[in-house]
Amino acid sequence: MKTIAVLACYDTKYSEINFLCSEIRKGGFGAFVIDVSTSPGFSSPAEVSREQVAAAVGVTWSDLDGRPKHELLDVVTRGAAQLVPRLYREGRLDGIISVGGLQNTTVGSAAMKVLPIGVPKVLVSTVASGQRTFAPIVGTRDITVIPSICDMMGMNIISEAVLGNAAGAIMGMLQHAGREVAKPTTPIVGTTLMGATNDGVVRAACYLEAKGHHVIPFHSTGAGGKVMEELIGEGTITAAMDLTLHEIVYEYFGSGFGFGTENRLTQGVRKGIPMVVCPGGIDFICQWKNELFPDVTKRKMIWHNSSLAHVKLNVREATDISRMIVGRLNAGRPDRIVVVVPRRGFRTFAKPGQPLYDPVVDQAIIDVFERELKKDIPTRFIDAGFDDDAFSRSAADEMSALLARSGSFERGAN
Repeated sequence: MKTIAVLACYDTKYSEINFLCSEIRKGGFGAFVIDVSTSPGFSSPAEVSREQVAAAVGVTWSDLDGRPKHELLDVVTRGAAQLVPRLYREGRLDGIISVGGLQNTTVGSAAMKVLPIGVPKVLVSTVASGQRTFAPIVGTRDITVIPSICDMMGMNIISEAVLGNAAGAIMGMLQHAGREVAKPTTPIVGTTLMGATNDGVVRAACYLEAKGHHVIPFHSTGAGGKVMEELIGEGTITAAMDLTLHEIVYEYFGSGFGFGTENRLTQGVRKGIPMVVCPGGIDFICQWKNELFPDVTKRKMIWHNSSLAHVKLNVREATDISRMIVGRLNAGRPDRIVVVVPRRGFRTFAKPGQPLYDPVVDQAIIDVFERELKKDIPTRFIDAGFDDDAFSRSAADEMSALLARSGSFERGAN
């Protein structure tokens, strides 16, 4: 029988916990409760007590008497993040569901973020709405977040419907899927794209897949690059056709639409995996209407939608960002890296006659790669635009050839 852990504060969410356990058991699954309550003097009937949660990080609950709530919350959050993956590895849980407000969301999210991708994770939250962002809740994991609609102080007709759906969702995941991502035995190529580079990358990926390689795409606007870097570090992604480095623009500025990923390229360089790299998408920045550069009238720009603009960088910005990229590549193994640079634009709408065409900025990027990239790192300057077939085919050919030369990686060794 597959088993679902219900993680919540039993001191305040006992009605919701009991309802979820009942629904799960009626569905033919096992259920047990992980209690993360912080109320003083509370004793719950949970199968996994808060004392056990605290013990996972070496803390005795009795030593916490009189401590402020934020310290208690820190202990159960760290404890859950240690205990839940251990219970999963021991085969005691196959999926996890959490329910509650900000406290339960914080603890449940911390526990789910350290479980492997593919393990069913459902989080019902009172704070998954309004202006709150999802990044702190889901991080880089496949957490299903369901707004609770109403607050939680006992069951009612709305909470029965929402929690019933949540229980049905996680049972459905376990019944029909619920599998952890398998470790690769053949090369898995990660690639990066966004709307402005989509066509060139998709075409390159299709060419590479036609050669028999498996490609996984990541959206390069804040979260995607971070996920790919983590999966490279974990050994799931064993090669990278990293063609869209747009997130490094926001790393340079320290904020912005795509901010959230730092130190792109570092995992691939550190691991020494085969990498084909292009500075695609580094020639512009996405800016909200109320955040445009003061000198925006002197720059090339287009509107992506009524609120968001794509604004061309200037020479200094493009040069600095190119140097960040080259510096990271120069730390890598020359036999594992090939750099491809299109001479006629680093994204769509950047060719002569198009709104983001600025040959001075583009040449500044090219100049950095020509002058400052180590000479033993192979660099292909392609007389085409990023969205041209010639560029896509060249990137795919270089990736395929690099994989063929890196025989140990082709067999899935790390």
